Amino acid sequence: MAEVLSQSQIDELLNNLNSGEIDIQEIESHSKEKKVKEYDFRSPKKITKETVNLLNGIYESYCRSISSSLTSMLRFMCDVTVEQIEESIFHEYNNALDDYVLMGLINVKYPDETVSDNQILIEVSKSLSFVIIDRLLGGSGEESNFTRDYTDIELSLLGNLLKQIISPMGNSWESTIGMKTELSKIETNSRFIQSINYNDTVLIIVLNATLSQATGKITICIPTNILDEIFKKADAFSKSNIKKKNSDQNYENQKEAIMKTLKVSKLTVSGVLGKTEASLGDILNMKVDDVIILDKNYNSDIDVNVDGEKWFEGKWGTKKSKGVIKISKIIH
Repeated sequence: MAEVLSQSQIDELLNNLNSGEIDIQEIESHSKEKKVKEYDFRSPKKITKETVNLLNGIYESYCRSISSSLTSMLRFMCDVTVEQIEESIFHEYNNALDDYVLMGLINVKYPDETVSDNQILIEVSKSLSFVIIDRLLGGSGEESNFTRDYTDIELSLLGNLLKQIISPMGNSWESTIGMKTELSKIETNSRFIQSINYNDTVLIIVLNATLSQATGKITICIPTNILDEIFKKADAFSKSNIKKKNSDQNYENQKEAIMKTLKVSKLTVSGVLGKTEASLGDILNMKVDDVIILDKNYNSDIDVNVDGEKWFEGKWGTKKSKGVIKISKIIH
């Protein structure tokens, strides 16, 4: 995070400019010189440019989603855009926050139903939050300069709004991994946050929100630990899907080969006109022109058996001087 000057430092700077101790022209000449950014080799950067570009795309999609959500909830035009993404140390980010903050702690749930031990933080600037409160309570959404803490009613209203804008965050990661994000709790004092160690490296995503004529910041703080966790889960999930896909393909190939072999096998198909029972004596005494009474009417369907099992029903007839059966019903 960029260094934030305290009020006393700002006053001292203005006094020095007015008294002439600091030359404005000298400051301008220094500003035109080529700036060299110092690199601390003791704490090297952990986030690559590729990761930053990936997150930029993810959170641009997230901004479009919450812009429409805020517009529908507040009933006036809202626009949210990604302003910057930078790597920092958590204590530097935490020290730059105001005394009274609206901080949401976000739980991350993965496709395997496990919940991460780490949490993502989202902070809505005080100016923006009071505009939202004013609008939710029927006001016009004008900016205010309140420096007080939030009341219980205000926190309840803002809590419901945070739930609405946090839920789409997980959907924005869908191209990487299908995770879910949900609000765990709200903190109004950033010093009480213990889910992130003070010396942990974090990624700060600053969103610029314009609500009608008012503007403010929404800051998302993602620990690098949870980023590593997400990418590992995504890689494992991708490999699992490929393995499952290959397994399913092998299964289909085996099934097709088995069915191809079975289809050319020979089966005995027989039509059963009807059945009856007779004693051994009746059978031994049968003569030509004797009549056997069956258990079916002459116009009833006959059974068609495949290897002794009833598969079909049909009508008996003849075609080209040969007996035929026309299938009328399939028995499953």
